[in-house]
Amino acid sequence: MAPRTLPSASMRPDALASLKVLVVDDNANVQRLICDVLRAGGVGRVETADDGMRARQTLARWDPDIIFCDWNMPVMGGLELTRSIRRAAVHPDRRVPNPQVPMIIVTAHRSQKEVEEARLAGVNEFVIKPFTPAALLSRIQLVLMKPRQFIVSEAYIGPDRRRRVELAYAGPMRRMSDPDEVVDQVERTATRETISIELEALRRLISVRGGVDRETLKMTYRVLQHTSFRARQVRDAMVERASQLLIDYVDAMGGPERCDAALLDVHFKSMGQLLDIPPERSKEAAKLVSHLAAVVKHKIGRTKKAA
Repeated sequence: MAPRTLPSASMRPDALASLKVLVVDDNANVQRLICDVLRAGGVGRVETADDGMRARQTLARWDPDIIFCDWNMPVMGGLELTRSIRRAAVHPDRRVPNPQVPMIIVTAHRSQKEVEEARLAGVNEFVIKPFTPAALLSRIQLVLMKPRQFIVSEAYIGPDRRRRVELAYAGPMRRMSDPDEVVDQVERTATRETISIELEALRRLISVRGGVDRETLKMTYRVLQHTSFRARQVRDAMVERASQLLIDYVDAMGGPERCDAALLDVHFKSMGQLLDIPPERSKEAAKLVSHLAAVVKHKIGRTKKAA
């Protein structure tokens, strides 16, 4: 069977069209948000369940390729569901067609003890709340493009818990004190492509949800924070500045809930144009960011005057 692929710097969302993903969460808002992100990212088939028991019923009839599951749920939580699926590798269960199905736990738990508990249960990957579109899609990419050997032993059933260490180093610039001339242009280009994909996923999400709401505004804020940080790492000053402008706007408004959706749209369009401008046209990039800064400043001024 040919390996399935996911969006990355060189892959597009249409590669996900045949993927079947089950989302298990008792919180209707989180469940819908995850589903919307997956569909916006190109996942062709998404089903849901409110708890682990209902998820097992769906497994029997649908056989998903991947499962996103909340840690804490009534009746049967995420780790208990994972254990019940993995046990079918030793004790065959017709209700579990694939004991090796990748399990991605969505949780606010962050401690080493809790991570180890989940790994012992047979979990493949984690998504920490609050999450971004890139966080969800990157976990799919990991389980499909870099699958780990499935282990069946007396002590453990699940994906190999040993993960090969992979450094993110992609160029000579690793310190913020390094001069701008040593930044690897390949690294900067790859970073721009990654940012472009995440912003496109965010635009698709807003479209799927029928407009901007509280959750998408919060997610947009987090995405732009990440974008600003990534741009700073590769010394992409214009992208960092454009990202920071929206962060400044949200902070000035007192939170995502008070932001204007129209300004968000202007920002997305400007970011898209900026990411398409090649490095040698730096004056054009600076002019675009300057115009965006003026728009943001004007909007903040009008809002404060109205208040």
